[in-house]
Amino acid sequence: MRVALLHNPTAGGEDHSDAELIELVTRSGHEVVHVVTRVSELTAALHRAPCDLVVVAGGDGTVGRAACELAGWRVPLSIFALGTANNTARSLSLPAVHKQVARSWNAAARVPFDLGLLGDGSVRRRFAEGVGWGVFASVVATAKERRDRGSVHKTLKRDRKLFQTTSGDAKAQNFAIQIDGRDVSGDYLLVEVMNVPLLGPRLRVSPLSDASDGVFELILAASEHRDSLDELARTGELATPLALRVERGKQIRIETAAPLAHVDGRLWRRAPGTNVFDVSVEPSAIQYLR
Repeated sequence: MRVALLHNPTAGGEDHSDAELIELVTRSGHEVVHVVTRVSELTAALHRAPCDLVVVAGGDGTVGRAACELAGWRVPLSIFALGTANNTARSLSLPAVHKQVARSWNAAARVPFDLGLLGDGSVRRRFAEGVGWGVFASVVATAKERRDRGSVHKTLKRDRKLFQTTSGDAKAQNFAIQIDGRDVSGDYLLVEVMNVPLLGPRLRVSPLSDASDGVFELILAASEHRDSLDELARTGELATPLALRVERGKQIRIETAAPLAHVDGRLWRRAPGTNVFDVSVEPSAIQYLR
């Protein structure tokens, strides 16, 4: 296969180089045509010389941005998971050993993967894993202020503890929500529109999510769900898939005065006051090899 390699050298432990990744790919019988370090360089490279596969070597942020950039393209993607959580790679059940990933490509099947669109009336953004308001958006804001990074295990432990503390102290906010015409408005600690099962530091907040089914899971946690959020923070799992309120749909409208949203773990700050967001699914927008 002719491969375009998108490599984020700052991902995870930063103990990987272009040369090592190129050697791994070529030893598996493939040709590396492009090596880029920015998502913005990727499509320009593909226009210059088309490839059979785009391999993203990085964490969830790089993987998600690449997926959104390639929406509608026919070239499939694969992942060398180099980040802290690697939620997309885990959701796809990709091998953790990069050599096994590369050796699987010739026989791998193309798996459709949905993307989402989030708009506020003036700006529209794609997302790959999920968007949300409330507790996890606050966790992202706090985590970005903390520069200390240790091992993957220490980082996951720190971020789960932060989620636990934040969800324990948070106050519910009012959200007016319509999903496929159903009213599910209420006061919530956490509102997440999920395309994959895992959120942030490998929190399996949406076990029923399948990124190839053409629908999203809307996860709602009210004050009475605080114990379930605590359990999620401590173990990474929920006692049952329905420990939190789950709604499924394709078109979601959310009206809220919450000032922060996250889009695939990146903060989106909106103007003070009530904002209205529309979320819709783009079925099978990209493909992964698995």
